[in-house]
Amino acid sequence: MVDVSGKMDRHPPMAMADTKTPRRALLVGVPLLALAIAAVVAFVVFRGPPPVPIRVDGQQMLVDEGTTFGSLLASEHLEARNGRLLDVDGGILQRRHDPGRILLNGLEPPSRGVLLADGDRIDVLDGKDETEPTVRTTRRLGTLQAPNPARTLGRGPSDITTVRGQLSNLLVRSTIRRVGPIEQPNAVALTFDDGPWPNHTAKILSILERMKVKATFFVVGSWAERYPMLVRRARAMGMQIGSHSWSHPYDPPFDSLPTQKVEREIADTDALLDRLGIHTGLFRPPGGSWDAEVRDIARSYGMRLVLWDVDPHDWMAKTSPKELVKTVLARVRPGSVILLHDGGGDAATTIEALPEIIAGIRKKGLGFTTL
Repeated sequence: MVDVSGKMDRHPPMAMADTKTPRRALLVGVPLLALAIAAVVAFVVFRGPPPVPIRVDGQQMLVDEGTTFGSLLASEHLEARNGRLLDVDGGILQRRHDPGRILLNGLEPPSRGVLLADGDRIDVLDGKDETEPTVRTTRRLGTLQAPNPARTLGRGPSDITTVRGQLSNLLVRSTIRRVGPIEQPNAVALTFDDGPWPNHTAKILSILERMKVKATFFVVGSWAERYPMLVRRARAMGMQIGSHSWSHPYDPPFDSLPTQKVEREIADTDALLDRLGIHTGLFRPPGGSWDAEVRDIARSYGMRLVLWDVDPHDWMAKTSPKELVKTVLARVRPGSVILLHDGGGDAATTIEALPEIIAGIRKKGLGFTTL
């Protein structure tokens, strides 16, 4: 540039760009700052306040601020089960015997509208089931009773003790206990197992009829189904009929069988005898194998167990008729229950020895009776 004096200026003026740059930056920065502030405000508005930490049954849980006790119960389906009062068989006597509770900080909450706060603790406490108490009573039986199981014909005075539900009066168990001396009759009982077999049972019945002896036959249900006429003939002759299971399971022992199998063996034979018009109160477990469960199942069908006290093992092939007679007569006593067989194998030895056994018992002054 040239001034009025015509001299050159040694210091040129500042360029125009230098004066415009800060203004442009300001124009750009203000909108960006506004956008950032708006984003922060929007984040705070939409995110809302922080969640509230609580514990439910010992587990950490986060809930929204403003959540009420009642709304949490509904959203989480929290419900305490009521404890029931049960009878001795598991039936329900009272449904709200011990009401369930839901506690807030260890206390019953005043209302479902209480707001939950940081650190609150909610506990769901189910009520407890309880079984009714029992009552035990003991009384003297008015008649002489045979034990269960019975091994002889002996009877004696007994007490019966029952345990029942105090409220329901349902029977839990009953026990008969002899409390006095046993009276043995001057007679014995001949019993025959494992029949009916077509030839053997018929021959034994003929001997008993000829010698005027009454005996007891413990029949196997599957054989009785095949030969019902032999069972009816025995009953018509005045013989006593007892149950000896349906299929005579022997190995494994009867008392180790599943409960359903034991019940089926007893129930099926009982149903068959019922169809034949015979109602028995006697059950002899195969092999004499029994326990409390076998006894109780038989009792539920109206039967008591009958075992024996004289077992000459007449089923063994090596036993001769003479040995069989000798063994029975040496062991028999007043009240004895003698175990013989009309089925399950060759009963030829038993059939041959039977008349002499009967005669020998009579020589001892003993009579014969059914169970």
